[in-house]
Amino acid sequence: MSFDLFFCWPKNQRIDFDGVKVWAQRIECFTLNDAQLWYSNPKTGVYFSFDFAAEVAESPDDAPLMPRGYFDSGLSFNLNYNRPRYFAFEAMPIVVQLASRFDLSVVDPQAADDEPELMRVADSEALVRSWLNHNERATLTLVQDPDFSSPLQISAADSLYLWQYSKAKEDLERACGEDILVPSLVPVRRQGSTHVGTAFTYTQDIPMIVPDSEWVLLVRNKKGFSSKKRDQEVAVVSAQTFVELLGDYIKPYEWPALRVRIIGRESAQKAGNITSNIDHTLRRSEFDFVERDAFVDIQLPTSS
Repeated sequence: MSFDLFFCWPKNQRIDFDGVKVWAQRIECFTLNDAQLWYSNPKTGVYFSFDFAAEVAESPDDAPLMPRGYFDSGLSFNLNYNRPRYFAFEAMPIVVQLASRFDLSVVDPQAADDEPELMRVADSEALVRSWLNHNERATLTLVQDPDFSSPLQISAADSLYLWQYSKAKEDLERACGEDILVPSLVPVRRQGSTHVGTAFTYTQDIPMIVPDSEWVLLVRNKKGFSSKKRDQEVAVVSAQTFVELLGDYIKPYEWPALRVRIIGRESAQKAGNITSNIDHTLRRSEFDFVERDAFVDIQLPTSS
């Protein structure tokens, strides 16, 4: 199941796909194939495609329905359903860029049953709303299927923060310099649970950015009697406990449109001493990392 858009214009001809490929080369994350532009962002996990049909369909029933006075450019867009909403947040502005660059209008076949809805000037917010609406419908339909297992679920707020932080990570790294670690933020779940939270890895004695999260993976030396270098272990603690225990050693870090905090150079060792003495932790083996397309962030019905 997927969300499709078709690009049309007043010209009775196919678009120059080679020209579209040249445009795509200026945008990160595109892989150029013969009849497809595949977008895959390793930072955020978002992917989608633009596909090109060079030939007109032999049967009118196989061709997309176009509004009167408009013709199919041969170019279409595809984004899967059953995905977190930030897939649309990232994809639709690129759809608008493409349409604007080549003077294309957009047909949204999901919007109406009888007549295709024409968007003469592509609008990102309207396209996002359409995808969100139909993604929710598609996901809720799947949930009702007894052969479909309950999807993993993250809150809308945590999903949005995960996407925003993932996009901002490289800029944060440049701003902080080599001496401040900017950790990755990843989706995780406790085994047996359908709830997805986020987590980052904390390493003792290292100055670092502290993103908002639900869990913290503590990389620390195993306790022992020897003062020599010990083996390391990974334990898990709630982010709330982590922040409360470190107290004033975690300070606000000014960053536009995204709340992050910092353990500075002056506090790194003291914070490390505190984390080495946290006893009530969970085992790392109780948690699984979750792929970025393997959960949804809509409100699901509660099971009876």
